[in-house]
Amino acid sequence: MDILQKERKIRELEAKIDELDKTNQRIVPLMLKMIDGLENFVLLDLPFLMKERSTRVLNLKETMDRGDISTSEKFRLITEAYKTELEYGRTIETYRDNILIDDVETSADFLRVGRIALTYLTVDGNKGGYWDTQSSSWQKASSSIRRATADALKIASKQAPPALIKIPLYRDSNE
Repeated sequence: MDILQKERKIRELEAKIDELDKTNQRIVPLMLKMIDGLENFVLLDLPFLMKERSTRVLNLKETMDRGDISTSEKFRLITEAYKTELEYGRTIETYRDNILIDDVETSADFLRVGRIALTYLTVDGNKGGYWDTQSSSWQKASSSIRRATADALKIASKQAPPALIKIPLYRDSNE
C-alpha cells in the first residue's frame, strides 16, 4: 500500500468516525426521550412492582451519564427495559409486597393479570382489594372478589391447575 492509498484510507476512516459522532448526537436525545416515555408509562400504569420498575428507569438515567458504556450498549439496555414492560402486558404474576390499608402497612399477596387487573389479598386472607383504573385508587374487594383472587393466586403460583378466573376490570356501581 502506497502513501496515497494510506492517506485515502485514513480520510475514509475519519469520515466514518465523523458519521458515528453525528449518529450519536442524533440517537442520544432519542434515547433520553425513550427513558422519559418509559418513566411516564410506569407512573401511569397499574401500580405493580413499582420499586423494581422505578429502579430500572433510574438505572437507565444513570447509565446515560456514564462515559464508559457505549451508545449501543445504552440503547440495548433501553430496549431491554421496553421488552420487560411489554412482557408484563401478556403474563400473569403473583408477588408479595406491602400495601397501606387503613393507614397500616400490611403484607399482601398481589395478583397481576397482564395490564388489565391488579388485585391483592392480605397474607391472613381477611382483606383484599383491587386497583380501580377509573379512580386510580385501591378499592376494597367484595367477598366474591377476595375468593376469586385467592383462587387466581393459587393458579398463578402453580399451586392449582389453570382455570378461568374472575377478575375486576372496573368498579360496578351496583356492587
